[in-house]
Amino acid sequence: MKNIFLICLTLMAVLFTFSACHSEKMETGATDVTGQLSLASMKMEVDLKVDTVYPQSRAGVDVSNFLLTIKNSQGEQVEQYTYSEMPEIISLPVGTYTVVASSAEAATNGFDVPFYTGSTEQFTIKENELTEVFALTCRLANVMISVEYDEELRKLMGEDVVTNVKIGDNSLDIPSSETRKAYLIAPASAGSMDITLKGTIDGESVTEVKRVDNVQAGQYNIIKYVLNSVDDGTNSNVGGNLNIAINIDSSMTSSDETVGVNPGEEPGIDDFPTDGGEEPGDGDGDSDGDGEGGITSDINITGKKLGDSSFDIDQTQTITGATTLIVGIEAPAGIQNLKVKITSAGNDDFNGIGEGLGEFDLAHSDSMNENAQAMIPVLGLPIDDAVLNQPNLDFNISKFTSMLAGFEGTHTFKITVTDNQGKTESKSLVINVPKK
Repeated sequence: MKNIFLICLTLMAVLFTFSACHSEKMETGATDVTGQLSLASMKMEVDLKVDTVYPQSRAGVDVSNFLLTIKNSQGEQVEQYTYSEMPEIISLPVGTYTVVASSAEAATNGFDVPFYTGSTEQFTIKENELTEVFALTCRLANVMISVEYDEELRKLMGEDVVTNVKIGDNSLDIPSSETRKAYLIAPASAGSMDITLKGTIDGESVTEVKRVDNVQAGQYNIIKYVLNSVDDGTNSNVGGNLNIAINIDSSMTSSDETVGVNPGEEPGIDDFPTDGGEEPGDGDGDSDGDGEGGITSDINITGKKLGDSSFDIDQTQTITGATTLIVGIEAPAGIQNLKVKITSAGNDDFNGIGEGLGEFDLAHSDSMNENAQAMIPVLGLPIDDAVLNQPNLDFNISKFTSMLAGFEGTHTFKITVTDNQGKTESKSLVINVPKK
């Protein structure tokens, strides 16, 4: 069984080799001996697959003014041209190089300013030889954002309503009248995005903040505001307080996070604490103290079955062979994210497999890396609709146990669940495989 995992590890290494925009650092020294680089046959294209929500925006991008930069193996710029003016043949010292294309010198924050970039794999210039570069694909390298309001909500909105979006140190105000796509500089790795709605709605001042995790380059987030009517339960007449739901929908991660926004407390209604008023949890509709009404039960992650019995997930479990192993997950508000990270102590081979899979989200398989997308379905784990919005779930890794038994050491499955109210609970399933 150990050989099965070693084969998988080898396949992962192959996948990494062919990952997009990858460049391997190699050493090269300065020399007077030269060779030639041919760019005559190089074609450049822009991959717009992130723009799946609005098909009409998939028009071709004009690449004539893209910057084409040739860098040596130390990452230093050797030559730079615009794509429309680049020479067909370039003489370069013998060595290793990469061609990098970008739509601008750097990404910026603003409207209608997408930043596309891409690079070739490294290539070698050899003495008195002609090296050709044939193709280069650029992809969106910042975060694209749109804000939408439903018509019922727009009828109640003042002209001062604005959405502020902040990613790290980068921030942008998006007025309610703005229809262009917004772009923010992406974090170096997956980070968080803070969304703040401000302005006058139905004559009341609104300020509400929502945080969205797993924001990264190449992602298109659509912020949707929807007006809901909420009956306070004190009478049978139609009406009640107003509640605004913020739905964050990303074409990359298919996230769908929701938060209630209170546009102001009406007389006789205290279901929602006012901004700057009572402490969270004082409102009658918020028994769990998170500032939101509705379902308030906690998330539970428990040891449901090991062999024929339940087990304590907070204790290390020992296995010596194939067995039933199920973790029970309860999230009454519905699962929004189910993230798993696998690590290993004392076994580099298995730890390497975990690193290759990365932290994967079973609720959003399109956010997984290529290795996880290939491996997870084979292991029989539930994904996408079998996880997303489910109130109960069996995280069944029984298929894992027969393979895991071939890797002695202590292995950890960190399980992190986030529900549709933004609550998060994390548990670590620790498995010990003793030395045979």
